[in-house]
Amino acid sequence: MSNPYDELAYRCLPIEWTAPERLALASMLHDGPRPRSHGYRVLELGCGDGANLLPLAHYRRAASFVGLDGAGSQIALANERRVLLELPNISFVHADFCSAESVVEGEFDYIIAHGVFSWVPDSARDALLRLCSRKLLPDGLLYLNYNTYPGWSIRGLVRDFLLGQTANAGSLAQRARQAQQVASEIAAALETSAAAADSPYSRLIANEFSFVCEHDPSYVAHEFLSEVNQPYWRGDFLNLLKSHGFDFVADADFSYRSGRLPVDLAPQLRESKWVGRGVENTVDLLCYRQLHSPILALATSERRPLGVDTIRSWRLASCLTPVEHENTTDVWFEHPSSGYQVETRASAIRSALSRLHPLWPRSLLLIDLFSDLSGVMEDLLLLHRNGLVELRLAEPSDPGADGQALALMEAGIAGYATTPYHTRVAAAA
Repeated sequence: MSNPYDELAYRCLPIEWTAPERLALASMLHDGPRPRSHGYRVLELGCGDGANLLPLAHYRRAASFVGLDGAGSQIALANERRVLLELPNISFVHADFCSAESVVEGEFDYIIAHGVFSWVPDSARDALLRLCSRKLLPDGLLYLNYNTYPGWSIRGLVRDFLLGQTANAGSLAQRARQAQQVASEIAAALETSAAAADSPYSRLIANEFSFVCEHDPSYVAHEFLSEVNQPYWRGDFLNLLKSHGFDFVADADFSYRSGRLPVDLAPQLRESKWVGRGVENTVDLLCYRQLHSPILALATSERRPLGVDTIRSWRLASCLTPVEHENTTDVWFEHPSSGYQVETRASAIRSALSRLHPLWPRSLLLIDLFSDLSGVMEDLLLLHRNGLVELRLAEPSDPGADGQALALMEAGIAGYATTPYHTRVAAAA
């Protein structure tokens, strides 16, 4: 069978929270396993053209990386870019999940599968899970995201409509363009309809059709027009993973807006006994979750509670800017992106944020910032959970004179550059 990703290449991008040090930090903050921090091995399943894996390998030369994908054209492109960047610590393999075990050697500290689980048939999904259970090291971490209910109950209706509307439109690229044209016309009609303006459902469905228009055609093709796109309730997903020997550790994006859920919601549901078919499902229902990006570990892995001794070697970075407030002697700080403001009454926190602001995005060791970590640990964890500061396990290595090679390549391909922190910034003019 032909691979649809060979017919129309997917526009791959770096996924910020798949960086190994971010996965490890999220795990440790939730009492999960602690993979080794040096010389680790990373496997990405469904790596596409290497847009996520190549920058990781570029800035993390002491680690080794393997990318696997079933689309031969994408693996060929990934290899071309690997050669261009002269990266000896990464390799790419063309294989499907059913045959991958025989061609992927060794075990891995991290396995990443972004945009894969919901988009393959059950046979390939089960082969993927068998592969992960056999290839993940005892204290390794598995990142495995998927589409979720209830959000995909509505988005799935849009998908079904677009599948029917574009069934005879020709190639996959032509179908994607037609789907976006139809979605644009429907969204515009709903926005100008007085009756639709008074209907919460009409506003919701208009937003979903607008969502289709806002994305790259390759995303529309593989998200809305693919043969398979299976959402899961979180409880069903976790039970399926449990049957393959995995336990949930944390949401990879728990400190980002996309994954930040009210911390008191689940306890309130348990206390009130409003749990429906499980607390996880009810939380997602009330928060309208559409995508879930969990970190998992083998059920036999060691779990360790977080303590002051653990974070002693960690680092802190902050872009919070000092701002003045009337009628107060306390110093306030503001996040430049969200505009969220933080009042700092503790002198140790105030001093640390003032030192870190001019250094952004670089970080400093916690032990160099605070004489008493136990006194500030709770505040630091709260600030990190809300995306206001960044706790880090380490600073990425400096690739030196070779550092511009990646930026030049990415700028020419997609108009962005990936930073050492695995974030995207607009390419320099």
